[in-house]
Order: sequence, then C-alpha cells, then structure tokens
Amino acid sequence: MLQNNINIKTGGNGEYFYLDYYIPKNKKIAPNQGKLPQSVKYSDLILKYKKGDSKAIAFYIKILNNIIYNYFYFYDLILPVPPSNSYLDVYPNSQVCLYLAALGTIATYEKAIVCTKGHKPGHIENNIELKKMDSNNISFEYKYNYKSKKIIIFDDIITTGTTFKLIKNALLKEGASAVTGIFLGKTPTEEDIINFTGRDI
Repeated sequence: MLQNNINIKTGGNGEYFYLDYYIPKNKKIAPNQGKLPQSVKYSDLILKYKKGDSKAIAFYIKILNNIIYNYFYFYDLILPVPPSNSYLDVYPNSQVCLYLAALGTIATYEKAIVCTKGHKPGHIENNIELKKMDSNNISFEYKYNYKSKKIIIFDDIITTGTTFKLIKNALLKEGASAVTGIFLGKTPTEEDIINFTGRDI
C-alpha cells in the first residue's frame, strides 16, 4: 500500500483536482519518461479500488477525508459518479461518499447522478424520476435541492472530462453556487506523457 503523502493536483484550468496519473495497462510509455514505477504502482491501486478491494477503498476514504476536511470544508455535498457499465449494486464511489457523510466530513445525496448506459443496477432500473441530460446516457435526479449548494463531483478516473463538464453544467443550471471535481486519477494526455517527470509517492 502507498504512503498517505499524496499531493492533490489541479486540472482543467482549476475546474477539478486529482491525486495522480492513472496509467492504463495498454498505455505505451517510454521507460525513460519519468519515474514510471511509482505511477504504475499507483495505477494498480486504483484498479484494486475499482474492483472493490476493501483495503484500497479504506485507503482512499482516509485520503479524501483529509483533503476535504482541510481544503474543501466549505463545500456542502459530494456526489459520486456511477459506473457506465457495471452490473453491481455496490460501487466504490458510492461507498466512499457514504463513509465521508457518516464521518460528518461532507453530506451526500444517494443516486443523484445516474448512468443508464450498459448493464443497469437494480437501484437505477427502479428510479423513475429521471431527466435525460443528453445522448451520453447520463441522467440527473431532480428530486434533490441543489440550489446555492457548493458541490464536489467524485469519480475514480477523469480522461477527457466530458462527463464531468456535463454533470457540472447541469448542477449549475439547477442553481448550485459552485461545482468542482475530485478524482483519484487522471489519464495522461500525449502531452502529459512527454512532460512526465514522476515522483515518489
């Protein structure tokens, strides 16, 4: 397990934050481009998290609890992004947000963001008060009050940022006063790879 000295990074011109790069297994990176073993190790931890590994989930709960407590204490809500093709009812993003709410760090709304693409979990199929946001199959639960709320969108990986921007814009239209994203990893662009320096974590 990695140490807890991960430093949060800014992306998207300050629109979102992430903990480190996520290197997909099929991503080809030259061995001389930075300290790859550290990022590969971190990426393996994210994969464990995505598979529901309890130690990985506990690790990220601790990290995110510290980050939100120290830097995002003035935010009102954290909303988990659901999987696009999972058939599981239990998903780590939701678990993390529920734990953070139980700790009193930040509140959450269950099933506020819904993805109707791929295999649908039972709790999504039974949800009827949904409004389609666009052709990306992301839906938004409108029964909650988002007005004047400062909201964190939480997901494991950010790649292009399309889903994040979609959800952010929908929340702002609903009256949210601020929306930011926190992600466990960011898939590097080609430019990121070229400039990759790596670091010990």
